[in-house]
Amino acid sequence: MTRNSAIGWGAVALGVMAALGVGPHQDWQLRRNGNWDTVLLTVKRFTPGHGKWAYTSMVPFANLRGLSWDAIDHGGKARFEYVEDAGKLVCEGGFAWGKGEGSFTFVPSAQFRNEVRQWGYDAPTEDQLFSMTLSGMSLEFARLVHEAGVTSSIQELMELRTRGVTREFLGEVKDAGYSLTAREIAELRDHGVDGNYLRQLREYGLHPQQKDLIGLRMQGVTPRFLDGLKAAGYEGLAANEIVSLHQHGVSPDFVQTAHDLGYSFSVEELTRLRNCGVDGRYLRRLQGSGMRTLTAEEIAKLRQNGVD
Repeated sequence: MTRNSAIGWGAVALGVMAALGVGPHQDWQLRRNGNWDTVLLTVKRFTPGHGKWAYTSMVPFANLRGLSWDAIDHGGKARFEYVEDAGKLVCEGGFAWGKGEGSFTFVPSAQFRNEVRQWGYDAPTEDQLFSMTLSGMSLEFARLVHEAGVTSSIQELMELRTRGVTREFLGEVKDAGYSLTAREIAELRDHGVDGNYLRQLREYGLHPQQKDLIGLRMQGVTPRFLDGLKAAGYEGLAANEIVSLHQHGVSPDFVQTAHDLGYSFSVEELTRLRNCGVDGRYLRRLQGSGMRTLTAEEIAKLRQNGVD
C-alpha cells in the first residue's frame, strides 16, 4: 500500500527538557479518515538529547489487532496492537468522538531480523525495525529485492521501499537489461522513470546508462518524442543526441516534415536549422519556390538573411 507520510524533526536542548522534568515518551494518535479500510495514525517519540520525532500515515485498519470501529466510535479505554512484519506497536490509551490517543511500546520482530539475515542483509537495528514497521516494510519485499539480484544494505532496502519501488518496477528494470545497485534504482524512481518509459526506450532501440536515462527523463524527453524521431527515420540515436534535439526545440513534427520533403539532415544540421528559426513551413516555402536541392547550411543562411 502506498503511504503518504510526513516526518518532522526538531532539536530540543537536553538541559531545558531535564529542567522541565520531561523524560522519554512514545505517543500515538488515531482518527478516522473517511473510509472503512484505513485510519490516520500519528506516532510521536521524544528522547532527551535527541529531540522530537513524528510520523503520520494512512495505515490499514486490518493491521490494528484488538481494535474495533465500535470502540473508536463509542469511546472509552483501549488496548490494541499495530502489527507489521518488522514489529508491532503495543498501544494503550482511550477514544472519544472518533479520535484516540495514548502511549505505546515498540516490540521488534526477531523473526523478521533472522529471515532478512538469511537473505544476506545485515542485521537491522531496533531503530531500523521501528522505521520499517511504520513504513510497512514486508518480508516479501525484502525477499523480492534479494531475488532480483539487487545488492543492498538494510538502509538501502528502506530507501527502495519509501521511494515506491515495486516488484513490477524491479522486474521492468531487469527486463530492460539493467543491472543496477539499490541506490541507482532509487534514483530512477526519484526522477520519475517508470516501467512504461523503460519499455518505450527499448522499443526505440535505446539502452542508455543510468545517468543518461535520468538525463533523458529530466529533460522531458517523452515517448511521443521518441516515436516521432523513429517514424521520421531517426532510429537508434544516442541519448546525448536525443537530448540535444529536444533542448534546441527540434520537434518530431519538424523532423517528420524535413523527412517527407526528402531531406536527410544530421542531428547537428537539424539543431542549426532550428536555432536559425527554420521550421517546417519555411522548408515547404523554399521547395514551393523551386529551391529543392539546398543544403542545411544554405537553408540556414537564407533564413538568417531574411529570405522568406
